[in-house]
Amino acid sequence: MTAAERNPPWHRFGDAMSNSVRLMERDEHQEALKLLDESIAEAIREYEVSWIHILCHHAAVISDFMGDLRLQKHYYEQSLAFNTENPMALCGLAKIAREQGELEIARQYAGRCHKAIVEGDDEIVKAGLLDLILMHWPELGEK
Repeated sequence: MTAAERNPPWHRFGDAMSNSVRLMERDEHQEALKLLDESIAEAIREYEVSWIHILCHHAAVISDFMGDLRLQKHYYEQSLAFNTENPMALCGLAKIAREQGELEIARQYAGRCHKAIVEGDDEIVKAGLLDLILMHWPELGEK
C-alpha cells in the first residue's frame, strides 16, 4: 500500500484546509497560503480537480481577508484552469473586476457565472451564488 493510499485525498486535503484555518487564527496568513499552495500543487499532480477548486477557493478567501486582490485573482484563475466555467471562481473574478472598476470585465465574468449556475446541476451553488450574482447584475436575470 502506497503512502497516498494510506492517506486518501479527502483526508490529506481536508487536513490542509483545517491547518490553514488554524494558521489564520494565529494571524499566520502567509504560512496558511504556503500550506495551501503545497496542497494545490499536490492536487494538480494527482489531478484531483474537485480538490483543486476547493483549495484554490479557500486560498482566495484568505487572500481576500488579507486584502490582496492580485493574489485572490491568481487563485480564482488557477481554479478556472481546471474548469473554465467554475461558477465560484467566475463569481470571485467578477467581484474583483467590479472592485477594480473594470465594469465590462466584471459583467462578462458575471454573465459566464450566471450561465454556469443556471445550466449546472449543483443545487447548493444555485441557492447560494445565483442571488449574489443577480444582486450585483440584475439584468442577467432578465434574459
